[in-house]
Amino acid sequence: MESVWPHILDVAITASGAIICALVGFVWRISHKVGEIEKRVDALKESTAKDIASVERDINTIYDNVDKNRDWTTSRMMSIVKELK
Repeated sequence: MESVWPHILDVAITASGAIICALVGFVWRISHKVGEIEKRVDALKESTAKDIASVERDINTIYDNVDKNRDWTTSRMMSIVKELK
């Protein structure tokens, strides 16, 4: 019976070593995937920020042009009214 214990101990040590290596590999793989996802999220944040800035620029441009056209329209209407007097 005593000759079986060294074999059981060898199997247990081998199995525990394999389990530890598998856990290290699993943790490394998960951390690698998390890093990739973080890079994607950062890229999406930058893209979204650029898109928002572009839309805000477009809105400001449109607003400025509308304001100019409104002033022109008001001036034109006033000149028509003066001509009618």
